[in-house]
Amino acid sequence: MWCTPKSNSFDRMARCLAAGPKTKQMRITTPLLFLASLVFISSCKKDEDEDPAPTPTPTATCGIAGMRLQGTIASTTFCADASLFADLAILLTSNGIAQDGATLTLELDSLSVGTYTTLTDVNHVLYTDGLGLPWSTTDAAPGTLTITSHNTATNRIQGSVSGELYAPTGGQHRTISASFDLTYTE
Repeated sequence: MWCTPKSNSFDRMARCLAAGPKTKQMRITTPLLFLASLVFISSCKKDEDEDPAPTPTPTATCGIAGMRLQGTIASTTFCADASLFADLAILLTSNGIAQDGATLTLELDSLSVGTYTTLTDVNHVLYTDGLGLPWSTTDAAPGTLTITSHNTATNRIQGSVSGELYAPTGGQHRTISASFDLTYTE
């Protein structure tokens, strides 16, 4: 029986294929192709004794120069290592988010080098902890904003805030000591 493309019966073609190779060349080529495939597949296997990729070591500081917002609120260390932005419109607004969900927002009215007070409506500081509970500056207990550098040509501002942050329900407070090095958009 000859297996040719001209075979018009499906059953006839199936019988031809099931019968296997008919020529000596086909009987030698088929096992060689199988062996070559097997060698190729096994050569792609990853060596098990390779060293694992090194783990990067964390840096000592939070963020990078020009994009840093870090501090201590009560006894909790804050680092804006998940998200950070700063924008100057009517006032400079900066918001940093830590990986645990805590946020620190600065709404700065005073941008010249110097020392200023932080209040409810002027140079406002708002912190939300990882549970979303807010703590902010108040007029009753003003904090301190210090601008140490402000380059309007490069839109970079540096400074610190310190003082007490109060819960909106009253009474409870947390101490803040934070520094910032921000490059802002306009």
